[in-house]
Parts: sequence; structure tokens; C-alpha cells
Amino acid sequence: MKKFILSALAMVLISVAATAQNENGGQRQRMDPTEIYNRQAERLVKQMKLEDDKAEAFKVLYLDYQTARRNAANPKGENAEDEKVDMKKITDAQATELIQKQFAAQEAQLTVDKSYLPKFLEILTPAQAAQIYIQRGGQRGGMGQQGGQGRPGGGFGGGPRGGGNGGFGGGGF
Repeated sequence: MKKFILSALAMVLISVAATAQNENGGQRQRMDPTEIYNRQAERLVKQMKLEDDKAEAFKVLYLDYQTARRNAANPKGENAEDEKVDMKKITDAQATELIQKQFAAQEAQLTVDKSYLPKFLEILTPAQAAQIYIQRGGQRGGMGQQGGQGRPGGGFGGGPRGGGNGGFGGGGF
């Protein structure tokens, strides 16, 4: 009887594991950028201890800001995944083009950053706004998740942030 119960329990566990794996194809699913930005906004609201009225206004503005940064870095909806380049086999012309694209993406994002600062200052104190814009420990304040996706920035490190920056960006400003 004991063997029967253990066998039945093992079968149930195996079927549950198989079902869970089949639901997502056994692969980790990517989060939607909007979901990422909402989580970042929630974290920042808690970190800055914003009151309810300011918290809601901040969340809406922050989502709009992050979307604008992503679109500035990726004006044609290009995906950095599509532009991966083998850096060991890159030609000088390709490298120059990637560098110029990276600079253009950084400039576009900087323009967005500057245009949103007055909007943030209508809701936040300058010290609170600094938590959005200032680097700390190699990361932009308030943005500390996943190795690259959904995070604004540029540079030559890690994966794309903010939806992609011309193919090989990833570090902060």
C-alpha cells in the first residue's frame, strides 16, 4: 500500500511538472516593456515615499517617459536582437556604423531626458528626480532589474536597454 501511494504521488508530481513546462514551452517568457516600466515605477514610488495623488501622476508620467526613451533609441521599431553582430568578425565599416547608431540613440534619449525633467519636477523634488536620472553603482537610479531589457542607457556593455540602442548598447550614461 505504501508503494502504491508513493507511486501515485510521483505520477502526480511528474504530470504537474510536465504541464507547467508545456504552458510556456519550457522557456522563460520575456516581460512586456510596459510591465517592466510599471514595476520600476512602483519601486520608485515606494523608494521616494510618494503620496497617493503624486504616486499616480508619477506612474503615468514615468510610463510615458520610458516609452519615449525606448522609441527615441529605436525610432523605426527596430529590435536590437535583429542587429546582433559578431564582434569578432565585424568589419571597420560595420563598426563605424554601429558606433554612429549608438551615438544617435544616446543623443535622442538625452533629448527625451531633458524634455521630461521639468515634467518630473512638477511632481517630484529635485532630489527625487535625481533618483531617476543619476547613476548609482553602474545603474541608473531606480532601474535595477534584468540584464539589459527595458532599461534606458547606452554604451558598449551588456544587452539593449529601453528596447534597443542600435545593436550593441547597454551601459548607463
